[in-house]
Amino acid sequence: MTAPLPTLERLPRGALTLFRIRALLRMGIYGALTFAVALGLRFAGNEHWPFLLPCAVVLGLSVLTAWYPQRAHERWGWALREHDLVISHGVLLREVVSIPAGRIQHVDVHQGPIERSLGLARLQIYTAAGSGADGEIPGLARETADALRERLVRREADDVV
Repeated sequence: MTAPLPTLERLPRGALTLFRIRALLRMGIYGALTFAVALGLRFAGNEHWPFLLPCAVVLGLSVLTAWYPQRAHERWGWALREHDLVISHGVLLREVVSIPAGRIQHVDVHQGPIERSLGLARLQIYTAAGSGADGEIPGLARETADALRERLVRREADDVV
């Protein structure tokens, strides 16, 4: 039997805006690529169906763009406990990651241009075992990300001493 999840902190409302903007950008890129493929098929000699492909893809992407960001925002959460950081997320497949405080090597706070314009940041946690970030919390308020980073770094220093 698995232990119940701790009470999780949720992402701020601005993170939903971030998720929606990212979904719109993905929709634009995939829609443009699909349209380019359809044009290529049309010029290759196919008569009718190539233009149904972008219509179907854009319709599907529109539905996902409207549905997915809200669900993703609802499912992101994190909890800083005494001995670990728990991160939970996932719309179709739920993922819960527990990062032991003693394994944390360093913590970074990143802001891309969209995050910066919304006053948000992404916290990345690296452990001794990983080659990349072992945990990430997107869409945190910049102040929250900085404070959480300081608490994790302070904990790491306390564990070493």
